[in-house]
Amino acid sequence: MKKLLIVSLLLAGFISANAQTPQAFSYQAAVRNAAGQVLANLPVKVRFSILDSTANGTAVFKEIHTTTTTALGMINLNVGLGTPITGTLAGVNWGTNAKFLQVEIDTTATGNNYTIIGVQQLMSVPYSLFSGGTNTKGSNSNTMIYLSDGF
Repeated sequence: MKKLLIVSLLLAGFISANAQTPQAFSYQAAVRNAAGQVLANLPVKVRFSILDSTANGTAVFKEIHTTTTTALGMINLNVGLGTPITGTLAGVNWGTNAKFLQVEIDTTATGNNYTIIGVQQLMSVPYSLFSGGTNTKGSNSNTMIYLSDGF
């Protein structure tokens, strides 16, 4: 029984060690009109673009999300899980040049009235700083986890 438990733990550890990192990151915003009033329970379209090198750079990835604001005007989206327009998030070469996130919103939800609400340089987050040196894209390396119960 003890050996079966160890084999099970080793298998579970191996499977979790080889899990793929999600190709998405979180985005949250409060949607307001020009007067600063909350736009509550409103269908909207949001277009995300990853721009290369500068805030006016070429879009290397672009997608659209259709959502509805909450009663407080909030939207919570995952960049990378929308309807793709250009490229894929996995295809972005994060190792070269600065990258910028451009966010546009269409409060009519028609897809014809986008307004740029901001462009911000993407910076490292603690999760990516931790994982940045452990594995590289396309690597065939495997991580082995060794457990010991004293025998």
